[in-house]
Amino acid sequence: MATAALVLSLALGSFSTPATLRHLDPATLQPVGAQLKLPGAPLGYAWARRGTTLAVVVKPVATGQPVRLIDLRSMRVIRVLPVGDRDVCGLTYDGATLVALTADRPCYWKGGQFSVLRFGATTTSTPVPALDTVWPTNLAFGAGHAYVSYASGVVDAVDLHTGFLVAHRPRRMLAKGEGFVFTRWLGGNLLAVGGTVVDTRTWRKRVADPRALGVAVAGSVLADFGRNGVTLRTRAGRLIRRVLPGEDVSDVRIGPRYLYAQVGSAVDVVERATGKQLRVIAVADGPWALLAP
Repeated sequence: MATAALVLSLALGSFSTPATLRHLDPATLQPVGAQLKLPGAPLGYAWARRGTTLAVVVKPVATGQPVRLIDLRSMRVIRVLPVGDRDVCGLTYDGATLVALTADRPCYWKGGQFSVLRFGATTTSTPVPALDTVWPTNLAFGAGHAYVSYASGVVDAVDLHTGFLVAHRPRRMLAKGEGFVFTRWLGGNLLAVGGTVVDTRTWRKRVADPRALGVAVAGSVLADFGRNGVTLRTRAGRLIRRVLPGEDVSDVRIGPRYLYAQVGSAVDVVERATGKQLRVIAVADGPWALLAP
């Protein structure tokens, strides 16, 4: 089975046990082929994929963890990129160039000194002096920018070439303080900020579902998810179908044939074409994440 057709997962491990990167069969979520052991990631992880290369940072300690480049065909580490005594908040590819948003302390601590690292023939560092704190869940990359969301409704847009930051503030501030705001780039200039879809050209907003925790994407299909299951919509917002009503869904990934919904410590596999729940896969080896699709 081709690598691109498989699901990629990361079992996070712990301070004393390793993380495990592996491919899963898309229908059964059973392991397929070789797997790779990495240091445990109890303090989080960051990743970006380009073709058959995965860039990943696993965090057994808060700072100083390198970027590992992994060939997903052989499941081998092909290069290790040091980042110094920094925390990697997130990774993305700008064409063939790997880019990291980093801080000199854990990214979610206030008062950090942030910078953009670009890994080319040499590694360059561009400071982002206006950025103060980043929760990794609140970070997404797209159209040459890093977007950092806050519970107040503010979204900071950071130019990944210059480090210049523009703060986009709502007319009415939603809340004070900090907290998780699940933020994802949806393509086509659309950004998901919790259950809100934002057009980053105009900064006009469309609320998919005010109760939604976040929005996932696969091509022309969006899926907002949260405490009342998953709702599939077109990019224009038209309802396609609702699945898993009443379920408390904490994350969603969408593949060509299946939708994967994280519910507690299990993953529900749903057929996209019909919305039928096919199976529930219990996770036996601790915290894990579906990285792709």
